[in-house]
Amino acid sequence: MSVNMRDNRYKLYSTLPDAERHKTVAEIDLDALRRNYRYLCGFAGKARPIAVVKADAYGHGAPECVRALLAEGCDFFAVSCANEAIALREVCQKEGRQADFLILGYTEPELAAELFSHDLIQTLLSAEYADALEKHAREAGVRVRTHIALDTGMNRIGFGAHSPEEIAGAVGQIARLTAREGISVEGLFTHFARADEGEAGEAPTDRQVERFRAVREKLCTRGIKLFCHVCNTAGTVTRPADGMDGVRLGISLYGANPSENVPLKLAPVMKLKTVISHLHRLLPGEAVSYGGTFSAADEREIATLPIGYADGLLRACAGAEVTVHTAAGDKPAKIVGRICMDQCMLDVSGIGAKEGDPVTLFGQKPEELHALAKLAGTIDYECLCLISSRVPRVYTGC
Repeated sequence: MSVNMRDNRYKLYSTLPDAERHKTVAEIDLDALRRNYRYLCGFAGKARPIAVVKADAYGHGAPECVRALLAEGCDFFAVSCANEAIALREVCQKEGRQADFLILGYTEPELAAELFSHDLIQTLLSAEYADALEKHAREAGVRVRTHIALDTGMNRIGFGAHSPEEIAGAVGQIARLTAREGISVEGLFTHFARADEGEAGEAPTDRQVERFRAVREKLCTRGIKLFCHVCNTAGTVTRPADGMDGVRLGISLYGANPSENVPLKLAPVMKLKTVISHLHRLLPGEAVSYGGTFSAADEREIATLPIGYADGLLRACAGAEVTVHTAAGDKPAKIVGRICMDQCMLDVSGIGAKEGDPVTLFGQKPEELHALAKLAGTIDYECLCLISSRVPRVYTGC
């Protein structure tokens, strides 16, 4: 992937010229990203904001998003893997800015020297993993910065902390690790499993916080004070008392609510746009697309769009309402028939649509993305992350 600063485009197929028409783009509004960041920081209190930019900033293009957030004063980012962190460390260096990068996932312990050389913070997933990383770090003559993941109820990664016995064991393990030569234990965190569920999620989230605080307090009695963070976006907004030292701001940076239970005043950052590439009449009794799932009793006008599931528009989004920008104004139209790999069809009967008319699939209002996700039986996160690399990211507000 490459970033072309001349025309502010970021895309996989950088060797191909940009067509003037019949193209699909993801328009990324960096001003909206900045506004969302400032808005969410208002919920963080004194906690240090950690911007989650993993998965290419949820499909928005991490290099440009990091640049925009650096300009807002953000100096802590969370990523999924070492490759993401190293690439974004280079972005910071080019901008002449310092920032911390926390790798939330797994890195091979053999890469300890690489982690050190790029000044990255590695999550310790377990005591066994910590021992392996420390061994390789010591052999390389380096000391790797780390945060410890505490499993308080997500049951995904981390040092177990579900029972008094596990809590005591985790405290002992962490205390032992703080004295090791090859790693520097700087932080402790957990991840909420149900903080975005409103009232239904309160009790399990309370339980996770109680377990985390128990570990933190026992460490404090041993004189071990770590940088603690437990809140994701939903927790940051709904549980200000649990902000601790840092909060991780994820999906809402990009203009989407964590769930229907956490409504926020956000600006969409991504606008998925395409154009009408073809118009034709659908005769009575004729069917549209594979499987003939849509047919009409009367004549209809059908528009073809050059976007499909290979671009990230899920097949399950058939039936979604999108906006056609016609000469007479914005008109709603529904996707009909099965979505193909590279194309889909709209029923544009009676709206005065023409070839070349722009079409917005989501991003004008926050509810558009959520409606698309709900129709597909998924979440906003997935719809954003699945917009594929062949869709150019076109930046505004640079």
